[in-house]
Amino acid sequence: MEWICVRKIRKYADRDFVDYATTLEKTTKWKRKATSMLKAKLEKMKRGEQVWVLEDNGRAVGFMILVPNADNSLEVDWLDVHPDFQRMGIGSLLVKKAEKIAKAKGKLALSIHTWKSNRQMINFALKNDFQLFETAKDFYGKRKDALRFRKPITP
Repeated sequence: MEWICVRKIRKYADRDFVDYATTLEKTTKWKRKATSMLKAKLEKMKRGEQVWVLEDNGRAVGFMILVPNADNSLEVDWLDVHPDFQRMGIGSLLVKKAEKIAKAKGKLALSIHTWKSNRQMINFALKNDFQLFETAKDFYGKRKDALRFRKPITP
């Protein structure tokens, strides 16, 4: 018997909250605080910010929050893939979706950020043609710097 994988990217719906919180529990240091952190993030979202979901055979397993920046770029603010589905191209598919959205909105670039010590995310960004453009001091709090990566969007 052959297994068929059906993947779909769509906008976030309330029904995705539990899957998203569960993914954050497994992919962040928040653990049990993941539910409240996600709830707070969703409540504070501003106009123009969007959450996208990648479904794998009907299960929400990949998530991305897109935020427009003042410099006419679009930022992938949060990019999370459930650990059982990592290294299967899901993050790259979400980034490709972000590129299409950025292009449709006339954005000049797509950017992404990560902790300076997050080797996995740094390698992911480079593999997906992002270039390091900034070290953002105290981005995540005092003495918690981030690396920011950017890729141009061609019209």
